[in-house]
Amino acid sequence: MLLNMIKTVTIAGALALGITQVSFAAFPEQPIKIIVPFGAGGNTDGLARMFQKAIQDEKLLGKPLVIVNVKGAGGSIGARRAKDADPDGYTLLLMHIALLSGQGSGMIDFGYKDFEPIAATADSCLVTAVMDDAKWGSLNELLDDAKANPDSIIHGANLGAVNHMAGLMMEGASPGSKFRFVQIGGGAANFKALKGRHTNVAHITLAEWSNFRAGGVKALAYMTSERHPDAPDLPTAKELGYDVDFCLQNLWFAPKGTPRARIDHIAGILKKAMGSAYVKKTMKERMNAPTFLGPDELAKKLDEDYAMIAPIAKKAKSK
Repeated sequence: MLLNMIKTVTIAGALALGITQVSFAAFPEQPIKIIVPFGAGGNTDGLARMFQKAIQDEKLLGKPLVIVNVKGAGGSIGARRAKDADPDGYTLLLMHIALLSGQGSGMIDFGYKDFEPIAATADSCLVTAVMDDAKWGSLNELLDDAKANPDSIIHGANLGAVNHMAGLMMEGASPGSKFRFVQIGGGAANFKALKGRHTNVAHITLAEWSNFRAGGVKALAYMTSERHPDAPDLPTAKELGYDVDFCLQNLWFAPKGTPRARIDHIAGILKKAMGSAYVKKTMKERMNAPTFLGPDELAKKLDEDYAMIAPIAKKAKSK
């Protein structure tokens, strides 16, 4: 009798294991939605479509990836929709540091810990930009002037957003320096404002600077720890004596409670896609740093980044 019971339990366990393996092997059984909480045509949307094409061309998933643009409120509307989706691996969120800054400023009532981290797939670091004919030939000259004449240098930004916080971070690295921040918008809007002499300085991504430099935009410093190989003459802010590091990592999340096996499966697919010739070529064209962090590494990095960005986000809200 005992032997029969053991056999029954063993068979049941094997069947259960077999069902689990079949269930995992079958994932995904339907298209996976990527919520991009910004409009079509932006940096985040472009990165999502790059991965969509690579995964399809390399036949890495077996089912389509569907990009859903849900713009509004600095990304919080789309992020909330992803947060509230079923935790089954069929809805993902692709965002950047705006999720952390929105939480830190109190502008949204949820944050990165309300999601399961999947991966970080690329960095897009910012530069301090002025026009070619500006009177400042270096970052040191700009910040010295902002210290000697506080509130006189007009800094274009999307107030409360990442380009505003980058300016505040640069201020903080040079005690006494103070810009006058005005509402302009994102990269393209800041280029127009600089070119029209409505503003004096802005913080934009390296890729945006690469696009705008033919129009007369000059970069004074790159806001990360190492020079970019495609812009070797552009010094880093740290080289110039300012301890700032501000990059937009592309962050992939799933709703809280999504099974870890599915998180790992998606992370593995993203990592394979990064190895494709198409992604390597496109990232180089976009001047993205091809970094990759898996779920556990990303979870640790998010804690570190939030500790850095939260006080700056609170300051951005108050200015």
